[in-house]
Amino acid sequence: YGLANWDLKHRFVTSYTYELPFFSGSARAVKMLLGGWQTNGIFTAQSGFPFSVTIAADQANVGQGTQRSNFSGTAINVDCGSGKLTGCVNRSGFQLPAQYTYGNTPRNFLRGPGLVNLDFSLFKNFAITERAKVQFRWETFNTLNHPNFGNPNSTFVPGSAVFGNITALRTDMRQMQFGLKFM
Repeated sequence: YGLANWDLKHRFVTSYTYELPFFSGSARAVKMLLGGWQTNGIFTAQSGFPFSVTIAADQANVGQGTQRSNFSGTAINVDCGSGKLTGCVNRSGFQLPAQYTYGNTPRNFLRGPGLVNLDFSLFKNFAITERAKVQFRWETFNTLNHPNFGNPNSTFVPGSAVFGNITALRTDMRQMQFGLKFM
């Protein structure tokens, strides 16, 4: 028994749309060119996903190597949420189980780093006729360019230099795109 791989303790998501009020009382040409812009965005903040500490060896001799390690009972220092990329998990707290036995660590009892993300867009509709218009869009993903890291390496191998270290990103860094759409 244990937490599901997708269990999140905390998750906050909000979105907004706002029509910018600038140039609404200006001359027709100025209003048409500079007025009528809209902005919208989606902000997400959440806690990290749970993970288990597994071993690469087949200690239980059952033909597959995704078994769990033993936990010695010493303090587990999970410090993944504060930007620490190495040593998120206390290596000295884990060991290989005895031959022909299973490890005693629970399923998904540790949590990885959280996520903070803001997606933002700015767009404007240009009227061509009463029914036809062209929309210009500028969109950014991960606008703040905040690094969102994945869970640490959780495969325990005695003497491994990568166990407990974060080596991957969960989301891409900032991306932008421009678009033109006929409606």
